[in-house]
Amino acid sequence: MRVRILCFIAFLLISLPGNSQKIRFASSIGTSTFQWYENQTTMDLGAQLTFQHPNKKYQIFAKLKALGNLHESPVDREILLLMEPPVNMNNKPLGATDPLFAAYRGGQADAGIQWNTKSGLTPSIALYSKSLARKITSNQSQYIEEEKYALHGMSVGLAYKANWKQSSLQVYGQIFEPLIQRITLYGRYVGVPYTSKVSNHSLSYRTHVDFHYQKMGLSLTYEILNFGSAENINSKSIDATQAQILSTLFTYYF
Repeated sequence: MRVRILCFIAFLLISLPGNSQKIRFASSIGTSTFQWYENQTTMDLGAQLTFQHPNKKYQIFAKLKALGNLHESPVDREILLLMEPPVNMNNKPLGATDPLFAAYRGGQADAGIQWNTKSGLTPSIALYSKSLARKITSNQSQYIEEEKYALHGMSVGLAYKANWKQSSLQVYGQIFEPLIQRITLYGRYVGVPYTSKVSNHSLSYRTHVDFHYQKMGLSLTYEILNFGSAENINSKSIDATQAQILSTLFTYYF
């Protein structure tokens, strides 16, 4: 769905008269370090499309980012309540000391508008969608459990940009307000997925520093994501958690 939305936005921008548009595409690659249930490192890929009318002070943007883990991390068995698989000839019960491993993957999409002012301050407002999945496996390859977190809502931000002859520096702050938040539990042996809608939404935050030189950019982002709790009588309860994410991205502007 997010890809189709971005393609539709790109079609609208390209369809505008050629003498009044200024479209710019950028692609990014980088890494993120998570402090969540486990410490995890991911590889990140991103894309960005912006449209700036020469005679207007506002800019329309659409961003897409995908991430996946570079390695699995050991799971602390003392803080994890697992849905145990049934015992049969092909599936031995999971021992209390059997090692478990976690892997992360996810993505996000933002589409909105920002205004450029003479003071250098740039306010913005956007629609956003985020997803993050945490998959748990053991040495028994058939044993799998996964939690998927989805947040959809609005964000507001404020940036300050300093420009020089061939370079620029931007400092950015952003607040996310989830309007819809869901947690889904997947498990091969327990008859799921079970999806629970989160009612106690919490704000999330992001700070961002971006340095541009000609067509290249280097950015550093620190993000705090707050996930609500989920209660489901058919599966386990999932407590509210907070993920702290430090990301770096190298970007090329075409």
